[in-house]
Amino acid sequence: MRLAVARDAGLDEATITDVLEARADSLPARHRAALSLADALMTQPSSLTNADVVELRRHFTDEQLVELTLDVMKWNEQKIAVALGTDVWISPGQLSDLVFDAEGNFVR
Repeated sequence: MRLAVARDAGLDEATITDVLEARADSLPARHRAALSLADALMTQPSSLTNADVVELRRHFTDEQLVELTLDVMKWNEQKIAVALGTDVWISPGQLSDLVFDAEGNFVR
């Protein structure tokens, strides 16, 4: 699935491939720091080092870090359904755009 707003803001498949294949060095430092935070929160929060936190604080305010953390946690909620096999494909076998309205409600 792809978040439609990310695509509309310029996220393309080449960038997604770079990130998935650990070639994120092509991204700005700010984006790499956010990806490091997301990776740590999704896999092993204790792996977040002091150096990671220093780098995050170079690029983000406390408020932005809280927002990033809560956003990653929100998206991690779906891992339970995937692990249990209860998730439902929107378009089986295809990537689907995730679209939300102004209040954050899922549209399609």
